Amino acid sequence: MRVLLVDRHSARLSTLRAVIEDAGFEVVAVVNERDDLYAAVERWAPDAIIVGADSPSRDVLDDVATLGQAYPKPLLMLSSQDDRRLMAEASAAGISAYVMEGLSPALVRSLVDVAVRQSQQVAHLRAELAATRETLADRQVIHRAKCLLMESEALSEDAAYKQLRRTAMDRAQPIAEIARQMMSKAAE
Repeated sequence: MRVLLVDRHSARLSTLRAVIEDAGFEVVAVVNERDDLYAAVERWAPDAIIVGADSPSRDVLDDVATLGQAYPKPLLMLSSQDDRRLMAEASAAGISAYVMEGLSPALVRSLVDVAVRQSQQVAHLRAELAATRETLADRQVIHRAKCLLMESEALSEDAAYKQLRRTAMDRAQPIAEIARQMMSKAAE
């Protein structure tokens, strides 16, 4: 697994990098908090991002939050501070795990594995949500098109739906697309 390490080149960077590599991960790059995080993610295409900072700046947390939306990746923070406010900000930024001192390769490996699984589950849920929203939007436009047909042609609900379905089959288009076209013409 390829890991991008975000660290301001702290004194513990070499130790942190060694622990990550001992856990079986490849550190593809180490970027500084002033570097362009987006460019680094595009260039290195990491499987996970680990923020290793004693006290990350607000900019780093903001960048990580927006990065997580644009490039959904497992995000972890390794810190030596027991700071509840920082933990809350990290969590709000999309950090899957916040770990303090006592890092071992086994701990890092298990944290990354859990973060990867969580990231996959979130991606699956987002895809399901998008599909559900699309289905709901299709149903709504079909319902409005049926109502339009019922009103304009004095059809029953069943007859209006059958007419939509027949038109869709004749044109080899989805019924929702026929309904959208119908609603668009009605709006003109």
